[in-house]
Amino acid sequence: MNIMVLIGQRKCAYAGEYAPEALECISEIHNSDNPDFLIEKKAYYEDSDEFDALTVVELSVPDEAIDNALFPNKAIIPATVV
Repeated sequence: MNIMVLIGQRKCAYAGEYAPEALECISEIHNSDNPDFLIEKKAYYEDSDEFDALTVVELSVPDEAIDNALFPNKAIIPATVV
C-alpha cells in the first residue's frame, strides 16, 4: 500500500524548536478517488503562514505489515492434558 503524507515544518524561533509534523495522509486508493484532497490541505496550511516548508511524501508500506497490525496473528500454543 502506498500512503501519501503531507509533512510540514513549522516556523521556528530557534533551530530545532519544532520537529517536522505529519499533518494529513491518504492512501493511494482514496487519493485516486479524491486527488484534490492533499492539494487543498497543502493550500490550507500554506495560507496559515505557520510553516516554513510543506511537502507530500509517498511511503510504500508492505500490505502484510498493515494486515499484521490490523489483525494480529493469534498463534496456537500446543498443550498436553496431564
